[in-house]
Amino acid sequence: MASWKTRAKIIAPYAYMILAQIIAASYAILSEIVFTQGTNTIVFNIYQFTAATVFMGPLAFFIERKARPPLSLSILCWMFLLALLGATLFQNLFSASLNYISSTTQSAILNLFPAFTYLLSIASRQEAPELKRMRGIGKLSGTLFSVSGAFTMIFWHGKAIKTVVAGSSGNWVVGYILATLGILSLSSWLVLQGPMSRRYPAELSMTTMMYFFGTLQTCLLVAFVKINASEWKLKWDLELLNIFFGGVVNSGIGIFIFSWCARVKGPLFVAVFAPLTLLFTAIVEVLFLGSTLTVGSIVGSLMIVGGLYVFLWSKYKEESDSSGDAGSEISSPLLLNENP
Repeated sequence: MASWKTRAKIIAPYAYMILAQIIAASYAILSEIVFTQGTNTIVFNIYQFTAATVFMGPLAFFIERKARPPLSLSILCWMFLLALLGATLFQNLFSASLNYISSTTQSAILNLFPAFTYLLSIASRQEAPELKRMRGIGKLSGTLFSVSGAFTMIFWHGKAIKTVVAGSSGNWVVGYILATLGILSLSSWLVLQGPMSRRYPAELSMTTMMYFFGTLQTCLLVAFVKINASEWKLKWDLELLNIFFGGVVNSGIGIFIFSWCARVKGPLFVAVFAPLTLLFTAIVEVLFLGSTLTVGSIVGSLMIVGGLYVFLWSKYKEESDSSGDAGSEISSPLLLNENP
């Protein structure tokens, strides 16, 4: 029994991360289908954030009721900012991009997430480039290679490997811009999320507050966008299923898996599984949804994934050389110098 328990503890993080990538890929595909049928992305995200808040709230209340630190005005302000970056801007920009590009392409662009986070960390002086060391050169070259892959996907389509009618509007440049801006917003969220978690070590409660503020912020967008009353009506179809799936499974269970695996195995372990979302999404879209693959999209995707793994390998070498040195972790003086 002890042997089986030991094996289960070793295998569990790997199995959970594979499950998390399947969840992310399934959500991306369902969202593409729903949005191409005319669902308003802002209305959808309001319902999704509400579902996530309702689902996460009771869990946070009962699980963290003894360990949850008191809320201060400063912490609430930072949570509001995190919600703006990690929920409102990211989700609304990313959802809107599915009106113009496929979920496979979106998943490929998502692999720029570690690279953009690395660049923002250097810009904010939270991480040194270390260009005189192999690991520093590897991180920089991997980042540039991933970004080059994204531009390859944007500007070089090439010959279509399989020709079908696209489900999006065809204005792919707009889709790439929206998705890239969404990734930048998510990267900014991650740079602040680490030190904020150390100031307020109650992840379920913080996630609940993030989706609560995200709901309020997205509701404010309604004042600037014309939405018909009929678009608020929920239908018993894929739209309702995806609201439940996105709010409860993807945002709730998926975020919990990411947080647990990051605590047990570290953030690098979580990031290394990101290309699986692209792989799962591409397989499902080509086999079951009849999506179009082009030479440019394949070459660009391979460049993004290849650059990502060069970056992650270099990051692994950095963490190995540091031997758990706290200086290798992301920190933010803006947060850490404040009193809770």
